[in-house]
Amino acid sequence: MSTYVEVFLIGFLGSMHCIGMCGGFVAMYSLKKPAVRPSLPYHLLYNLGRIATYSLLGGIMGLLGSTVAYIGELRGIPGATLLIAGAVMVLMGLNIAGILGRGGAFENAEIASRPFFRKALHRILAMESIWGTFLLGFLLGFLPCGLLYPLFINAAAAGSFSSGMFMMAVFGLGTVPALMSFGFLVTKIRPHVKLLLYRVAAILIVLLGIQAFLRGMAFNGWIAPGRFW
Repeated sequence: MSTYVEVFLIGFLGSMHCIGMCGGFVAMYSLKKPAVRPSLPYHLLYNLGRIATYSLLGGIMGLLGSTVAYIGELRGIPGATLLIAGAVMVLMGLNIAGILGRGGAFENAEIASRPFFRKALHRILAMESIWGTFLLGFLLGFLPCGLLYPLFINAAAAGSFSSGMFMMAVFGLGTVPALMSFGFLVTKIRPHVKLLLYRVAAILIVLLGIQAFLRGMAFNGWIAPGRFW
C-alpha cells in the first residue's frame, strides 16, 4: 500500500509538469466546446483517456517484468526484476532532479513531431463529439514524460499485467486534481514552486527505486526483510 501512496504522490507533485506539457491542449478543447455544454464531462473524459493509456502501458510493462522475473528465477536470481528496476529508477530520479546529468534527458523523444502522431492529433482535434477529448487524452498519454519512464520500470517490477496496470492508474489519478483545476493553479503557483514540486517528485522516485532494490535484496535473502521494503 505504501508503494501506491508514493506513486500517487509522485503523480500529484509532478502534475505541474503535466500542465506545462499538455495544459495548452486542455485550454484548446475547453475553448472549443459549445458554451452551453458543461465543462466537467470534457475534463473527466480527457483525464480518463490519459489514465487509460498509462494503465495499458503499465500493464504491458508488468507483463514484461513477469517474464524477466521468470528468467531471473531460472538463473538463480529471483529478485532480478526488483534489483534492475530499483537501480534504474534511482538513476532516472537523480537525472530528473538535475543531480545526475541534464534534467529532462528522458523527454527528448521526438514522437510529437512524427507525421503519424501529428496527423492523429489533427484528426482528433477536428472532432465535434465530446468523445474526442477522451481520444485526445489517450493520444497525449503517449507523449514522453520524465516522470513516466521510472514509473513504468516500477510497474515492470510489480510482476503482473494487473499490478502494473493498477500502479499506473494510481499515478494517473494523482495528476487529475491539478489538471482538472489548472486554470486556477497556474495563476497562483509561482514557477520556482512548480520546479520544487517536480524535484520533490523526483526524490520520491529515487526513494521508490531504493525501496525496490532493497526488496529485491531481501527477496534473494541477501539482507533481512525490513518494515519499509
